[in-house]
Amino acid sequence: MIRTVDDRTDQRIDNPTDDIDNTDNPWIIRSRVVHAMTVPFTIQIVGMPWQSVEDLDDMIDTAATRIANHLHGAETRFSPFNACSLVTRARRGDWSALLNDPDFAEVYALCTQAKQLTDGTFDPMHDGAYDPTGIVKGWAIQRAHERILMPLVRSERCAAAALGGGGDIQTAVHADSDFQWRIGVQNPFAVDAGTTHTGTVQQTAMPHTPALRTTTPRTITLRNGAVATSGTYRRGEHITRTAHDLAQATVVDDHLIFADMWATAAISAGERRFRELTDPYGHLLAVLVRADHTIATIGDNDSLPAADRYH
Repeated sequence: MIRTVDDRTDQRIDNPTDDIDNTDNPWIIRSRVVHAMTVPFTIQIVGMPWQSVEDLDDMIDTAATRIANHLHGAETRFSPFNACSLVTRARRGDWSALLNDPDFAEVYALCTQAKQLTDGTFDPMHDGAYDPTGIVKGWAIQRAHERILMPLVRSERCAAAALGGGGDIQTAVHADSDFQWRIGVQNPFAVDAGTTHTGTVQQTAMPHTPALRTTTPRTITLRNGAVATSGTYRRGEHITRTAHDLAQATVVDDHLIFADMWATAAISAGERRFRELTDPYGHLLAVLVRADHTIATIGDNDSLPAADRYH
Protein backbone atom coordinates (compact mmCIF):
# COMPACT_ATOMS: atom_id res chain seq x y z
CA MET A 1 0.00 0.00 0.00
CA ILE A 2 1.25 3.48 -0.87
CA ARG A 3 0.25 6.53 1.07
CA THR A 4 1.12 10.05 -0.06
CA VAL A 5 1.70 12.46 2.80
CA ASP A 6 0.96 16.09 2.00
CA ASP A 7 3.75 18.08 3.61
CA ARG A 8 2.98 21.71 2.85
CA THR A 9 5.45 23.26 5.27
CA ASP A 10 7.20 26.15 3.55
CA GLN A 11 10.85 25.27 4.09
CA ARG A 12 13.33 28.07 3.52
CA ILE A 13 17.05 27.39 3.76
CA ASP A 14 20.06 29.45 2.84
CA ASN A 15 22.29 28.35 -0.01
CA PRO A 16 24.32 25.91 2.08
CA THR A 17 27.80 27.36 1.70
CA ASP A 18 29.41 27.93 5.08
CA ASP A 19 31.37 31.04 4.15
CA ILE A 20 28.58 32.88 2.31
CA ASP A 21 25.71 34.64 4.01
CA ASN A 22 22.58 34.19 1.90
CA THR A 23 20.00 35.11 4.48
CA ASP A 24 18.68 37.85 2.18
CA ASN A 25 18.11 35.36 -0.67
CA PRO A 26 16.63 32.15 0.78
CA TRP A 27 15.63 29.13 -1.24
CA ILE A 28 12.11 27.75 -1.09
CA ILE A 29 11.87 23.96 -0.86
CA ARG A 30 8.64 22.00 -1.11
CA SER A 31 8.52 18.35 -0.07
CA ARG A 32 6.21 15.36 -0.12
CA VAL A 33 6.56 11.89 1.36
CA VAL A 34 5.44 8.73 -0.42
CA HIS A 35 5.34 5.39 1.41
CA ALA A 36 6.34 2.25 -0.52
CA MET A 37 8.57 -0.80 -0.12
CA THR A 38 8.11 -0.43 3.67
CA VAL A 39 10.09 2.85 3.71
CA PRO A 40 9.20 6.54 3.29
CA PHE A 41 10.46 8.20 0.11
CA THR A 42 11.00 11.96 0.25
CA ILE A 43 10.52 14.15 -2.81
CA GLN A 44 11.99 17.66 -2.69
CA ILE A 45 11.75 20.45 -5.25
CA VAL A 46 13.61 23.76 -4.98
CA GLY A 47 11.90 26.73 -6.57
CA MET A 48 13.34 29.23 -9.03
CA PRO A 49 13.52 32.80 -7.64
CA TRP A 50 10.46 33.90 -9.60
CA GLN A 51 8.24 30.94 -8.72
CA SER A 52 5.32 31.08 -6.34
CA VAL A 53 4.64 28.56 -3.61
CA GLU A 54 1.35 27.67 -5.34
CA ASP A 55 3.17 26.76 -8.57
CA LEU A 56 5.62 24.60 -6.66
CA ASP A 57 2.81 22.86 -4.80
CA ASP A 58 1.04 21.99 -8.05
CA MET A 59 4.30 20.75 -9.55
CA ILE A 60 5.31 18.56 -6.64
CA ASP A 61 1.79 17.16 -6.17
CA THR A 62 1.79 15.99 -9.78
CA ALA A 63 5.31 14.58 -9.46
CA ALA A 64 4.45 12.81 -6.20
CA THR A 65 1.50 11.02 -7.78
CA ARG A 66 3.63 9.82 -10.68
CA ILE A 67 6.47 8.75 -8.40
CA ALA A 68 4.05 6.88 -6.13
CA ASN A 69 2.71 4.96 -9.11
CA HIS A 70 6.25 4.18 -10.27
CA LEU A 71 7.32 2.89 -6.86
CA HIS A 72 4.12 0.90 -6.47
CA GLY A 73 4.79 -0.76 -9.83
CA ALA A 74 8.34 -1.63 -8.81
CA GLU A 75 7.17 -3.07 -5.51
CA THR A 76 4.45 -5.15 -7.19
CA ARG A 77 6.83 -6.64 -9.75
CA PHE A 78 10.01 -7.08 -7.70
CA SER A 79 8.98 -7.91 -4.14
CA PRO A 80 10.08 -11.44 -3.19
CA PHE A 81 7.27 -11.42 -0.61
CA ASN A 82 4.54 -10.99 -3.23
CA ALA A 83 3.35 -14.39 -4.44
CA CYS A 84 2.47 -12.92 -7.85
CA SER A 85 5.58 -10.80 -8.43
CA LEU A 86 7.92 -11.41 -11.34
CA VAL A 87 10.70 -12.24 -8.89
CA THR A 88 8.59 -14.88 -7.16
CA ARG A 89 7.65 -16.37 -10.54
CA ALA A 90 11.34 -16.51 -11.49
CA ARG A 91 12.07 -18.33 -8.24
CA ARG A 92 9.49 -20.92 -9.31
CA GLY A 93 11.29 -21.32 -12.63
CA ASP A 94 9.25 -18.93 -14.79
CA TRP A 95 11.80 -16.50 -16.30
CA SER A 96 9.55 -15.34 -19.14
CA ALA A 97 9.70 -11.77 -17.77
CA LEU A 98 13.23 -11.53 -19.16
CA LEU A 99 11.62 -11.48 -22.60
CA ASN A 100 8.42 -9.53 -22.01
CA ASP A 101 9.19 -7.05 -19.22
CA PRO A 102 11.95 -4.51 -20.04
CA ASP A 103 12.34 -3.35 -16.44
CA PHE A 104 12.74 -6.91 -15.13
CA ALA A 105 15.32 -7.60 -17.85
CA GLU A 106 17.18 -4.38 -17.00
CA VAL A 107 17.33 -5.14 -13.28
CA TYR A 108 18.52 -8.70 -13.98
CA ALA A 109 21.27 -7.34 -16.26
CA LEU A 110 22.29 -4.79 -13.64
CA CYS A 111 22.48 -7.50 -10.98
CA THR A 112 24.67 -9.60 -13.28
CA GLN A 113 26.91 -6.61 -13.98
CA ALA A 114 27.12 -5.75 -10.28
CA LYS A 115 28.21 -9.29 -9.43
CA GLN A 116 30.96 -9.10 -12.05
CA LEU A 117 32.18 -5.62 -11.05
CA THR A 118 32.35 -6.54 -7.36
CA ASP A 119 33.89 -9.97 -7.94
CA GLY A 120 30.83 -11.64 -6.45
CA THR A 121 30.58 -9.60 -3.25
CA PHE A 122 27.30 -8.21 -4.57
CA ASP A 123 25.26 -11.32 -5.30
CA PRO A 124 21.58 -11.32 -6.34
CA MET A 125 21.28 -14.92 -5.19
CA HIS A 126 20.33 -15.16 -1.50
CA ASP A 127 20.07 -18.60 0.07
CA GLY A 128 19.98 -20.05 -3.43
CA ALA A 129 17.07 -17.88 -4.61
CA TYR A 130 17.07 -14.88 -6.93
CA ASP A 131 16.74 -11.72 -4.83
CA PRO A 132 17.44 -8.39 -6.60
CA THR A 133 16.23 -6.26 -3.69
CA GLY A 134 19.80 -5.07 -3.06
CA ILE A 135 19.59 -3.05 -6.27
CA VAL A 136 15.86 -2.56 -6.88
CA LYS A 137 15.32 0.35 -4.49
CA GLY A 138 18.24 2.33 -5.89
CA TRP A 139 17.14 1.48 -9.43
CA ALA A 140 13.56 2.56 -8.72
CA ILE A 141 14.69 5.88 -7.22
CA GLN A 142 17.12 6.63 -10.05
CA ARG A 143 14.62 5.81 -12.79
CA ALA A 144 11.86 7.88 -11.13
CA HIS A 145 14.27 10.76 -10.75
CA GLU A 146 15.36 10.52 -14.40
CA ARG A 147 11.85 10.18 -15.82
CA ILE A 148 9.88 12.53 -13.56
CA LEU A 149 12.13 15.02 -11.74
CA MET A 150 14.99 15.61 -14.18
CA PRO A 151 12.70 16.96 -16.93
CA LEU A 152 11.50 19.60 -14.45
CA VAL A 153 15.08 20.66 -13.73
CA ARG A 154 16.22 20.67 -17.35
CA SER A 155 13.23 22.74 -18.47
CA GLU A 156 13.85 25.31 -15.70
CA ARG A 157 10.55 24.55 -14.02
CA CYS A 158 12.55 24.24 -10.78
CA ALA A 159 16.09 24.97 -9.61
CA ALA A 160 16.76 21.55 -8.11
CA ALA A 161 15.08 18.27 -7.26
CA ALA A 162 15.88 15.22 -5.14
CA LEU A 163 14.32 11.86 -4.43
CA GLY A 164 15.45 9.55 -1.68
CA GLY A 165 14.45 6.77 0.64
CA GLY A 166 16.02 4.17 2.89
CA GLY A 167 19.47 5.74 2.80
CA ASP A 168 19.54 6.29 -0.99
CA ILE A 169 19.34 9.74 -2.60
CA GLN A 170 19.52 10.99 -6.20
CA THR A 171 19.87 14.75 -6.71
CA ALA A 172 19.89 17.27 -9.53
CA VAL A 173 20.51 21.02 -9.86
CA HIS A 174 19.92 23.22 -12.91
CA ALA A 175 23.13 24.36 -14.59
CA ASP A 176 22.35 28.04 -13.98
CA SER A 177 21.54 27.61 -10.30
CA ASP A 178 24.12 27.83 -7.50
CA PHE A 179 22.05 25.67 -5.17
CA GLN A 180 23.80 22.73 -3.52
CA TRP A 181 22.44 19.75 -1.63
CA ARG A 182 24.03 19.02 1.74
CA ILE A 183 23.49 15.40 2.76
CA GLY A 184 24.35 14.28 6.26
CA VAL A 185 25.94 10.88 6.83
CA GLN A 186 24.34 9.65 10.03
CA ASN A 187 26.01 7.95 12.92
CA PRO A 188 24.69 4.35 12.85
CA PHE A 189 25.29 3.99 16.57
CA ALA A 190 23.02 6.92 17.45
CA VAL A 191 19.73 5.72 18.94
CA ASP A 192 16.98 5.89 16.27
CA ALA A 193 18.95 8.43 14.23
CA GLY A 194 17.32 9.66 11.03
CA THR A 195 18.62 11.91 8.26
CA THR A 196 16.78 14.18 5.86
CA HIS A 197 18.05 15.17 2.42
CA THR A 198 19.46 18.41 3.75
CA GLY A 199 21.41 16.56 6.40
CA THR A 200 19.32 17.44 9.44
CA VAL A 201 19.58 14.59 11.93
CA GLN A 202 16.47 14.22 14.06
CA GLN A 203 18.00 12.52 17.09
CA THR A 204 20.58 13.70 19.60
CA ALA A 205 20.73 10.81 22.08
CA MET A 206 23.76 8.63 21.41
CA PRO A 207 26.35 6.66 23.36
CA HIS A 208 29.65 8.37 24.12
CA THR A 209 32.39 6.94 21.89
CA PRO A 210 35.97 8.06 21.30
CA ALA A 211 35.47 8.56 17.55
CA LEU A 212 31.82 9.25 16.79
CA ARG A 213 31.04 12.30 18.89
CA THR A 214 28.22 13.59 16.72
CA THR A 215 25.09 12.27 15.02
CA THR A 216 26.31 13.64 11.66
CA PRO A 217 30.02 12.78 11.38
CA ARG A 218 30.22 13.75 7.70
CA THR A 219 28.33 16.04 5.35
CA ILE A 220 28.39 15.51 1.57
CA THR A 221 27.91 18.54 -0.67
CA LEU A 222 26.35 17.54 -3.97
CA ARG A 223 24.73 19.01 -7.07
CA ASN A 224 24.05 16.28 -9.63
CA GLY A 225 24.76 12.86 -8.23
CA ALA A 226 23.77 10.14 -5.83
CA VAL A 227 24.50 8.93 -2.31
CA ALA A 228 23.77 5.40 -1.09
CA THR A 229 24.16 4.06 2.42
CA SER A 230 24.12 0.41 3.42
CA GLY A 231 24.44 -1.13 6.85
CA THR A 232 22.95 -3.47 9.41
CA TYR A 233 21.90 -0.96 12.06
CA ARG A 234 18.26 -0.82 10.91
CA ARG A 235 17.50 -4.11 9.19
CA GLY A 236 19.95 -6.37 10.99
CA GLU A 237 22.09 -8.93 9.15
CA HIS A 238 20.22 -8.91 5.84
CA ILE A 239 23.38 -9.02 3.68
CA THR A 240 25.50 -12.13 3.16
CA ARG A 241 28.87 -11.14 4.64
CA THR A 242 32.41 -12.49 4.52
CA ALA A 243 33.65 -9.81 6.95
CA HIS A 244 32.01 -7.95 9.80
CA ASP A 245 34.33 -4.99 10.38
CA LEU A 246 32.00 -2.34 8.89
CA ALA A 247 28.80 -1.10 10.48
CA GLN A 248 27.89 1.27 7.63
CA ALA A 249 29.11 2.26 4.17
CA THR A 250 28.13 5.41 2.29
CA VAL A 251 29.15 5.76 -1.35
CA VAL A 252 28.88 8.77 -3.70
CA ASP A 253 28.52 8.25 -7.45
CA ASP A 254 26.92 9.92 -10.45
CA HIS A 255 24.32 7.14 -10.56
CA LEU A 256 22.45 5.78 -7.56
CA ILE A 257 22.34 2.25 -8.98
CA PHE A 258 26.12 1.95 -8.79
CA ALA A 259 26.44 3.84 -5.50
CA ASP A 260 23.95 1.37 -4.03
CA MET A 261 25.85 -1.56 -5.52
CA TRP A 262 29.18 -0.48 -4.02
CA ALA A 263 27.69 0.37 -0.63
CA THR A 264 26.20 -3.12 -0.41
CA ALA A 265 29.47 -4.66 -1.58
CA ALA A 266 31.39 -2.81 1.15
CA ILE A 267 29.20 -4.25 3.90
CA SER A 268 29.45 -7.69 2.34
CA ALA A 269 33.20 -7.76 1.73
CA GLY A 270 34.61 -5.62 4.55
CA GLU A 271 36.94 -2.64 4.33
CA ARG A 272 40.12 -4.32 3.10
CA ARG A 273 38.46 -6.19 0.24
CA PHE A 274 36.30 -3.15 -0.62
CA ARG A 275 39.43 -1.02 -1.00
CA GLU A 276 40.99 -3.64 -3.26
CA LEU A 277 37.88 -3.84 -5.43
CA THR A 278 37.42 -0.08 -5.78
CA ASP A 279 41.08 0.87 -6.22
CA PRO A 280 40.78 0.80 -10.05
CA TYR A 281 37.94 3.34 -9.77
CA GLY A 282 39.90 6.35 -8.58
CA HIS A 283 36.88 8.68 -8.61
CA LEU A 284 34.99 6.66 -6.00
CA LEU A 285 34.11 8.54 -2.82
CA ALA A 286 33.08 6.61 0.28
CA VAL A 287 32.62 7.06 4.02
CA LEU A 288 33.04 3.87 6.04
CA VAL A 289 31.92 3.60 9.65
CA ARG A 290 33.73 0.73 11.30
CA ALA A 291 32.29 -1.59 13.92
CA ASP A 292 34.74 -0.09 16.44
CA HIS A 293 33.08 3.34 15.92
CA THR A 294 35.96 4.86 13.91
CA ILE A 295 35.58 6.41 10.45
CA ALA A 296 37.51 5.93 7.20
CA THR A 297 37.14 8.12 4.12
CA ILE A 298 38.01 6.93 0.62
CA GLY A 299 38.46 9.66 -1.97
CA ASP A 300 38.73 13.43 -1.61
CA ASN A 301 38.25 14.21 2.07
CA ASP A 302 38.03 17.95 1.26
CA SER A 303 34.67 17.35 -0.42
CA LEU A 304 33.30 15.89 2.82
CA PRO A 305 32.88 18.71 5.33
CA ALA A 306 32.82 17.06 8.74
CA ALA A 307 31.37 17.95 12.11
CA ASP A 308 34.58 16.45 13.52
CA ARG A 309 37.78 15.69 11.62
CA TYR A 310 39.42 12.33 12.22
CA HIS A 311 42.86 11.53 10.80
